Amino acid sequence: MNKLTLYFRQALHMMKEERLFSGIYIAGTALAIAFTMVMAVVYYAKLADIEPEVNRSRTVYVTMRAYLKEEFMYLDKEFGGNYRDKTFSDTLIRKWFYEMPCAKMAACLTRIEDSGARNISLRMEDGKKILPVAMRNVDANFFKVYHHKFVYGRPFTDAEGLLSGEDAAPDVSIAIISLDVAEKLFGKGINPVGKILNYYDNACLRIVGVIEPTSSIASESYGQLFLPCEYGDSERMVVVLKDGCTIDDVRNFLEGKVHRLNMSDKEWEYHLQVCSHAQLMMSRGRDLSSWKDIFLALLPKVFVLLLVPALNLSGLVAARMKRRLPEMGVRKAFGAHRRELLGQIIVENMVLTLCGGLVGLIITWLLLYVFRSWVFFAIGNLPGQTIEPLVQGEMLFSPLIFLIAFLVCAVVNLMATLVPAWLSLRNPIVESMNLKK
Repeated sequence: MNKLTLYFRQALHMMKEERLFSGIYIAGTALAIAFTMVMAVVYYAKLADIEPEVNRSRTVYVTMRAYLKEEFMYLDKEFGGNYRDKTFSDTLIRKWFYEMPCAKMAACLTRIEDSGARNISLRMEDGKKILPVAMRNVDANFFKVYHHKFVYGRPFTDAEGLLSGEDAAPDVSIAIISLDVAEKLFGKGINPVGKILNYYDNACLRIVGVIEPTSSIASESYGQLFLPCEYGDSERMVVVLKDGCTIDDVRNFLEGKVHRLNMSDKEWEYHLQVCSHAQLMMSRGRDLSSWKDIFLALLPKVFVLLLVPALNLSGLVAARMKRRLPEMGVRKAFGAHRRELLGQIIVENMVLTLCGGLVGLIITWLLLYVFRSWVFFAIGNLPGQTIEPLVQGEMLFSPLIFLIAFLVCAVVNLMATLVPAWLSLRNPIVESMNLKK
């Protein structure tokens, strides 16, 4: 313990004596940790089970694509290329997904495209306040799959959440809005439940619930205005798997359904795309079905971020060790063992790395907060670039991510330090003492 304390004091003394070297070392370590952490936090926000998308690890997304069969291609030309693809009908949703054996729960929703959620303008009944909002259509199960917290009111009931062709487009529809929208329209501290809003062609919306604002980084659950799914609105289905079930269970269950549907429909041919949350966020044609696959996909990026600073630090340490050879020669002449000298160098390295880690953490916070739009949408390639992302506390700092990044960087720095140190300490005592500083 006394020896460790001595090493620590020597490390602090070294930092004061060699401020330029210490500053460069700390800066290099800080930048390596910061860039690694920023990338890790971005992908953590995309993939981890965070509010309100707490079931990401068990979530499967299903998207329908419908194509005209060859003998009906004339219809697409007749409609100017706008003969729209079909979406899930309320009947298919109820029979296929609500009753799926491997599904703990399932919900339908409209997707968020690359340009953001579907934007419409809400206005007060008196027309004095007009506010553009991001809208999506969802069913009642949406608020079970995604854990939105209600400030006022309630979610949709089962009867309200999925409207068939018969009961769609009522005179007054119900709606759920986010708290930030409610405060902009009605003011802070006011419960807007029961109030009427207008949108589109003077259509009326009655507010039944208000949820806490969520981050657009949680792209599949984000929205400012939620309306019931009407007939033909359901572009995507989200399935939360039961314990012990896999994505293959969903795929196998749906394949037979789709085959029978294609046999019965003379006009359309249907195809379903089934993917996990990780695949949806990151795949780009790759099969990333596990955290191991994701880690291997990210490993080259992390390697580059850490390798370049490590090589620079290794050269810096080698030059410094060359200057310290006379000191090391004197200490060996007085009986210091090579192991003790390496121990001192290791402690010096860890003190500098720790300082670099703290500085890197500060840099990470600044990058993630000040430049959050660029960081999450440029690096993370998330949809909804037109929406300012809300950075939640659990996204901003994850102790586990910081610990992993710090340990990886510490190991890399240690290897970059030990190699030139070991080579330098192999010099004979007389040769080391005769070298000039």
